[in-house]
Amino acid sequence: MISVIVPVYNVENYLDKCVQSIMAQTYREFELILVDDGSPDRCPQLCDAYPQMDRRVSVIHKANGGLSDARNVGVDQAKGEYVTFIDSDDFVSHDYLETLWNLLIKYNADIAVTGICTFNEDKKINGLKKKQEYCYDPTEALEHMLYQNTLDTSACAMLLPMQIVCDNPFPVGKYHEDEFTTYKYYSSVKTVAVTTRSQYFYCQRTGSIMHTFSKANMDELDAADNLVEFCEKNYPELLKAANSKKFSDYCQVLLSFNNLEKVELSTYQRITDYLKEVQLSILLDSKTRFKNRVAALLLLLGGAKLLRMVDTGLHR
Repeated sequence: MISVIVPVYNVENYLDKCVQSIMAQTYREFELILVDDGSPDRCPQLCDAYPQMDRRVSVIHKANGGLSDARNVGVDQAKGEYVTFIDSDDFVSHDYLETLWNLLIKYNADIAVTGICTFNEDKKINGLKKKQEYCYDPTEALEHMLYQNTLDTSACAMLLPMQIVCDNPFPVGKYHEDEFTTYKYYSSVKTVAVTTRSQYFYCQRTGSIMHTFSKANMDELDAADNLVEFCEKNYPELLKAANSKKFSDYCQVLLSFNNLEKVELSTYQRITDYLKEVQLSILLDSKTRFKNRVAALLLLLGGAKLLRMVDTGLHR
């Protein structure tokens, strides 16, 4: 059986689409655990209605503790041999679970991963991909994750052995929790099977340039540092790949603010010092993604100000 864990917080306009997409799965041997993380809207009542419709659904109500805590609580209550995480404002294709399970069987794999595409609140869907399948060992999986090519750091869109998830809980109190966790999954197994077919649909809500630096931004930088340190100790051959991911994340934080040097000078210097240090190596790394290399070129030509003016698309 597969345990599907959905943390729920302040998503009353999205929750039903998410749940209905799970209940429509062609693979029927699953349980759905909705973890109400102290949601302040109508989500608790909406959650309580679903077990009356389908016995496979259970609900956990808890005080607000953040996404990591909600996922961990769901894992503690899960009964499946495998687990998949779905965020409550996202949805999945009708054969999402079946595809993941078939990948495990076909490649005798430990972890299965599907493609992710984004949609916005206007329902426009971006990033649908044709089906290609790959089978990676841990080093290959980590390399593709770090280069952001066929894999990324998201803990969603993947089917995982329950024991691996129990051994590597999400860090409570941290934002960007996936980036602190997913690499541990890949490094703990022998085989990762991947399809690029997009079967997980990620809701990208409307955002804008931010003016307030927060713990989430600092956690994004720390998570990137952590990945580099992990590779230095365990996969030195992946250090260039880890720096490619760190470069991307540092640019992301920089491009999220139009006045970071004024509101958080020490962090601005931390980011720009690192970008200067690695910009040439990023530009010359043929495996790094094109937008990273463009960003590195802009930095070489005109520094952070020119990068901000052009914005290569690293601002997600």
